[in-house]
Amino acid sequence: MSRRINIFSKWLVLCLSLLSPSISNAQSSEQWQFILTPVLWNASVEATLTDSGNGGQEPIRPDYNFFSLDHLNDYLSLQFEARHGRFSILFDSLRAEYQDETATNPLNLSLGTELGFIELVAGYQLLDKHKLDLYGGVRRSFLDIDVKLTPFIDNKQSYSWTDPLIGLRYNYSINNKWKLWLQGDIGGFEVATQRTVNAVVNVQYIINSYVSFTTGYRYLQIDFKEDDILYDVNLKGVYFGVGIHF
Repeated sequence: MSRRINIFSKWLVLCLSLLSPSISNAQSSEQWQFILTPVLWNASVEATLTDSGNGGQEPIRPDYNFFSLDHLNDYLSLQFEARHGRFSILFDSLRAEYQDETATNPLNLSLGTELGFIELVAGYQLLDKHKLDLYGGVRRSFLDIDVKLTPFIDNKQSYSWTDPLIGLRYNYSINNKWKLWLQGDIGGFEVATQRTVNAVVNVQYIINSYVSFTTGYRYLQIDFKEDDILYDVNLKGVYFGVGIHF
């Protein structure tokens, strides 16, 4: 229970600190505009790690999701956007760490997993009326697996890779308060992963000049292969965010 309170308290403290009165006046469209968004993503994970050299195939916590907080040790997800006229810079990140322990007498099996990504892209608005952005950049993903079987096994495997990506993002203003965002990109192209697919749909509510609330659904698929290792992962689920505009 204390672990759950700690994770939620981190996110709430971050949001409240960003809402401090030190935020400057709203910027005009001719100046740089910034949005920082802490995100809670209820991402269920379906993942398989296959070692074709040894003929092994192991699922990695296929029933994990954030709000169950089952075995979740730490979590952080931040998004940042900077925009000036037609140009924009987008940053996105996720880090989730969880651990599953099974105590059997006299053995103690512990499986720890940390996964996530850091994404940086640049965008250009193609159309004025419909606000359609073309963007491209890179996404760096990582996976750490730590298996302990006391007192016989202590094995940690770490994987990280960087993929190029290209995509489109569409913004439709329903009215002065509500906005609809559609986003999709593909990546990999056999550079590091075989393929990555990312799709996002969300609705944004503008509370005032400084704060907005976002809720939506995101799907992220990664197919990674290195030597005899094949890593397939699907992250999907509803997310919530509080955007700080300055």
